[in-house]
Amino acid sequence: MTKEELHYFHSLEDILSQGSLTPLFQPIICMHEQKIFGYEALIRGPSDSPLHSPINLFNTASIHGRLAELDLLCRDTSIKRYGELGLPGKLFINSSPAALLEQDYPHGLTVQYLKQAGISPRQVVIELTEQYPIEDYELMRQATEHYREMGFSIAIDDLGAGYSGLRTWSELKPDFVKLDRHFMQNIHEDRQKRQFVQSMIDIAKSIGCQVIGEGIEIRQEYLAAQGLDMQFAQGYYFARPGRHPQRSMDKNLFAERQQTHILSPGRPRANTLVGSLLTELAPLRTTDKLHRAAELFQKNLRLTALPVVDDTNRIAGILWRDEFMTIYASHFGRELHGRKVITEFMDASPLVVETDLPLKNLSYQITSQTENHQHSMFIITEQNRYRGVGSLMDLLRQITDLQLTMARHANPLSGLPGNVPLSEHTRDVLEQGRDVTVCYFDLDNFKPYNDIYGYSKGDQVISLTAQALTKHVNTDVDFVGHVGGDDFIILFESPDWQKRCEKILTAFEMLHPQLYTQRHLQQKGINATDRHGQEIFYPLLSLSIGAVRLHDFDGIQAEIDLAECASKAKSMAKRLSGNSLFQLGYQQCLCSDVTQQKLLSINH
Repeated sequence: MTKEELHYFHSLEDILSQGSLTPLFQPIICMHEQKIFGYEALIRGPSDSPLHSPINLFNTASIHGRLAELDLLCRDTSIKRYGELGLPGKLFINSSPAALLEQDYPHGLTVQYLKQAGISPRQVVIELTEQYPIEDYELMRQATEHYREMGFSIAIDDLGAGYSGLRTWSELKPDFVKLDRHFMQNIHEDRQKRQFVQSMIDIAKSIGCQVIGEGIEIRQEYLAAQGLDMQFAQGYYFARPGRHPQRSMDKNLFAERQQTHILSPGRPRANTLVGSLLTELAPLRTTDKLHRAAELFQKNLRLTALPVVDDTNRIAGILWRDEFMTIYASHFGRELHGRKVITEFMDASPLVVETDLPLKNLSYQITSQTENHQHSMFIITEQNRYRGVGSLMDLLRQITDLQLTMARHANPLSGLPGNVPLSEHTRDVLEQGRDVTVCYFDLDNFKPYNDIYGYSKGDQVISLTAQALTKHVNTDVDFVGHVGGDDFIILFESPDWQKRCEKILTAFEMLHPQLYTQRHLQQKGINATDRHGQEIFYPLLSLSIGAVRLHDFDGIQAEIDLAECASKAKSMAKRLSGNSLFQLGYQQCLCSDVTQQKLLSINH
């Protein structure tokens, strides 16, 4: 046994002997009724243990033949906590078939745990998670039937991943099947995934089984699942797992596309929000004495601070390890201060941020602090209630990863986001029904300019155009993308988008002196050959803008519809001479079925 394996084994022994597991609960949503149907219990080991991860925990237990013992401890811990919280609906408990099939697995204890917690077996779903293949289906059927006879329901977890498959579904005839998150991720973009999921839903309905889609993270995935008539769903879009899970859902999560006068904030991807940095840490209470803090700091030597909360779980402050040790470790410090309450020594003004705060906003808050107030830890809340803590290192790592992702899809010439992030942002805008004006920018007479002045000067034109665009947008709400070549897109959420476009056109016109020779400026154009070899006079470079305001349309709900409208608006703008802005609008019709048009042109 290696040193690491020995460490894992001792950690497992400690966990099993002390029962030091933490249950988290994540809501499972009934899509039809738009409310919480139940909760899945998820287990975590001690935060300072190498077995904090459930994967490491269960693998270690399996290696050392302690899987059944761990399985029962998880059940006992989850059921007891569920009863204490008094949560409504079904309780989904994970269980390994390998543990159930062990010869010495003690049956009957689950009912005993439930009786002690005041929970009926009919409220509980045994969720079979297959990390290892089922080798004896007959024995497995007997085990699941045993649970059914006592009133439990049965679910298969992660259908389509690992060893889970149609045979398991067919043999065990579960009440629920949970589709692996792979099939739900970006399901709105993948027709094959939608077809697969629809087939599973159809099969389930035909045999009286119910489907739960796991891993739904963004609104588009939820809408796709809803469109497939999926019965239940689970994922970060609705709620993250927590020790104190929410008991009701925000109705806005289920709202249909908003009316044009209502703005929807939407649900950005989880990895762009503060919630992605969350680490659960048991806080101190305002009534705790300094001795209590000493116990916790001594137990975990890597702990830099401890949050302090009041009886309502609101933030009262934070106790920093260094400052605490200065007081407590001083001469007679323990005797003088040990029985005093925490509030006398805590920092009453820590950095506190909500789970749904964008990471870039958190980064700005931290860098805006004075050096005296900057710390490596901050407190994370949800609806002003304590959830956990985050670290500065995790924030830097996450932002770096996001920047690298953005850089991979950036246009190398302008440095602006390319088609992939532009497409993602556009889909968010459409799904959330935000009041956005999409402006398509295209350079006029760019090809003959390239032919006469060369590609180096042409690249300079592209770079200068990108700078003009970014200079006149509000980077907090507007999105600038480089489609490719001499085409750009701005998704304006600034209400004064038209004035910003006028400033862009003016700024572009002022670029002419550094782009042309004096002779070309005087004659206001250049002579170049067209594709047929004939010499033609081309005016100076100009910028055409085609604008489409989404709330002027009732039919734009897909990216392809918007692209068609924006292209049409750009084409109309290019028919106007010189720098121009052309706004195209429809009244209650799709782009391909125009009945009315609202036109606006601005010439410079």
